[in-house]
Amino acid sequence: MDYLHLQFQHTRKTTDLTVLAATDDTTLITVKSANHQLYIQKITISITTYSAKTWLFKDSAGTPVELALISIPAAAVALKSESGTIEFDFGPTGTPLTLGKNLLLDVSAAGAAGRIHVEAYEKLGAAVAAFNTTLVGANQ
Repeated sequence: MDYLHLQFQHTRKTTDLTVLAATDDTTLITVKSANHQLYIQKITISITTYSAKTWLFKDSAGTPVELALISIPAAAVALKSESGTIEFDFGPTGTPLTLGKNLLLDVSAAGAAGRIHVEAYEKLGAAVAAFNTTLVGANQ
């Protein structure tokens, strides 16, 4: 199964974000309703401005599901293997967030910059009442 299969079977929520040095905490993906659940398949990060900061990817629950944490060094390192793109891969089925909660980026402080790409989908996670099509006052 590839990453697009479940995205097309449900609702594709893939997103890109440019994080500026002045960016603070932000919502990356908003869930459709309290009955929907986000599944994060992959998070790819490319740092362009270094500053001793951390970026935490989590959901918006009171006790959040924490998905990934990166520690950004104060300066770019010389070795390509120690800088560049960072990827967190949760597989084609992804990892679920708390039902009805958004995906957030929690920035320890402004200063670092980069580009974030998230592969994700959303599906109905709780039963909902069927829509009543009976018109009020209609003849039976």
